[in-house]
Amino acid sequence: MRIVLLYNYLPLHVGGIEAVVHSLAREWSRRGHEVAVVGADVGQRIRPSTQAYRLIGLPALNGLETRFGVPYPLPSPMLLPRLAREIRRADVVHAHGFLCLPTLAAFGISRALGRRAPVKLLTEHVAHVRYDSPVLDAVERLAIATLGRASARAADGIVVFNSRVAAEIRALAPKVPQRWIVNGVDASLFSPATPSEKARLRAELGWDDHPRVLFVGRLVAKKGADLAAAAAGLAGGAFKLVMAGPGSLPNANSEQVALLGALPPERVAMLYQAADAFLLPSRGEGFPLTAQEALACGLPVFLGEDEAYAPYLAGAGQSIHLLPPDAPAVAAELVRFLANPARREQARQDAIELARTFSWERAVDEHERFVEELRQQRS
Repeated sequence: MRIVLLYNYLPLHVGGIEAVVHSLAREWSRRGHEVAVVGADVGQRIRPSTQAYRLIGLPALNGLETRFGVPYPLPSPMLLPRLAREIRRADVVHAHGFLCLPTLAAFGISRALGRRAPVKLLTEHVAHVRYDSPVLDAVERLAIATLGRASARAADGIVVFNSRVAAEIRALAPKVPQRWIVNGVDASLFSPATPSEKARLRAELGWDDHPRVLFVGRLVAKKGADLAAAAAGLAGGAFKLVMAGPGSLPNANSEQVALLGALPPERVAMLYQAADAFLLPSRGEGFPLTAQEALACGLPVFLGEDEAYAPYLAGAGQSIHLLPPDAPAVAAELVRFLANPARREQARQDAIELARTFSWERAVDEHERFVEELRQQRS
């Protein structure tokens, strides 16, 4: 098949959705499909360009992300003719994010093609994300009620990751088929370290035996970066928080918090393997890919409380912990966990076992079956 994947940014940019798009494109290409990925190229590159699939980068203004932490680039008008050329020859258009401008443009172009249009697949990762700013929150709600509804109803099929997103999408587009497909993890990169390997990695990083808790993500309120830093400050020195991701936290205490900036995946994998726990008290996620990567490295994860994560807890044992959005409670739970060697070892074993279910091969198998069902329905 000829497949066009779309997102706000190219997979070279830092972010969980970018990593998902990259992994899907790579696996589809490995199977012999012709794959192109379209998105904004804003110069923030944590992955090298790949020869496995074509990258179609568009210049874009990225002020909303750099100034307000909202990952929403405004692409050049070049988007429309470039996208139209790709869509006219595609069998499948796989868009990520129902509010993304490439999604809106691609579905509009596809509609104009009529019966010659490719299958339109939409993956919605997060749906509504509550912003602290009432203005931003109101703008997002309005956008979902209008543009999001139009995108969801224009799709032939929709992929989701959790029950909250599934319910929101069903309310917007009740007649569009849905499929729950869990993301995979690159097992060649994210795997558990042996005790001796972990000791070597910690030495390379300059870490002593003092516990390290890892945070991976953009340093914004949505990801819970400020909450994680506050919890580290309240832990009485029981652990040091290591934060990998773009952004800044001016009020973070350098004694308890180390800011490493955005890092390539290979470096992040090294941090997962060397750390003692993973903390991401975010809100409005599907299910964080970084949490899956941490689990695959044998790292227990501590996530923000979200009832939509419930299906992922089945069989998780001690490997996944859900925490309230309260810094003292987060600090107290991490301190108790890190002080219990038997619990830590059980959590490590449970994480490794749970991560065996994360496979990009399986995920793409399910995507291909869904696409084939949609193609048959249209014929």
